Amino acid sequence: MGAVAASARQSWAADVVAPQPGERVLEVGCGHGVLAALLAERAGEVLAVDRSPTMVAAAGRRNRAAVEAGRVRLQAAALADADLGSGPFDVVVGFDVRALWDPAQEMTWDVVDRVLAPDGRVIVAFSVMTPGTEDDVVAAVSRLAGARGLVAAGVHRRAVGEGIGSAAVELRRPAAAATPPSG
Repeated sequence: MGAVAASARQSWAADVVAPQPGERVLEVGCGHGVLAALLAERAGEVLAVDRSPTMVAAAGRRNRAAVEAGRVRLQAAALADADLGSGPFDVVVGFDVRALWDPAQEMTWDVVDRVLAPDGRVIVAFSVMTPGTEDDVVAAVSRLAGARGLVAAGVHRRAVGEGIGSAAVELRRPAAAATPPSG
C-alpha cells in the first residue's frame, strides 16, 4: 500500500501505537479511517469501529485496498454492539474518543477489558486543545482503566509547537506494564 495522506497528529499516533506485524489492532472511533490505514501498513489486522455509518463509509473508501486484502475490517456500530470476533486484540487504540475518558461511558472499558489480550496494550490518544486538560484526561483514563486492572505504563506527548498538541496514555495489565516494550 502506498503512503497514506495523514496529519502529523495521526502519524504521531500511529508511531505511538507502533503495531508489529501479525498483531491484531482494534481502533475505536475510526472516523475517516486515516489512523486505520496507517496502522494497517504495520499490523497484521485492523478492525476499525465507528458508530457513524457515514464515517465508516469514508473509512471504507480510504482503505479499499486494505479491506480487499483482508488487513482492515470496518464496522458501523457502537463498540458495545460491534461484532469483535472471538480472538483477543494485541492493541486497542482510540484517538479523540471521549467515551474512553468519560465516566458516563464506563461500559466502553468493559468491552476493552474483555477483548484485550493478556499482554496487550491500550493507547488512548487525544488532542490537547486547552492547556491543563491533559492531566485531567490522563487521570480519568487511568481511573476507568484501573477499575479493570489496567495501569498506565507511560504517557506520550506531542508538543503544541508542532500544531495542535496531543498526548497518549499507554495502559497495560500490571505484569505486562512491568516489562518495557521492545524496540
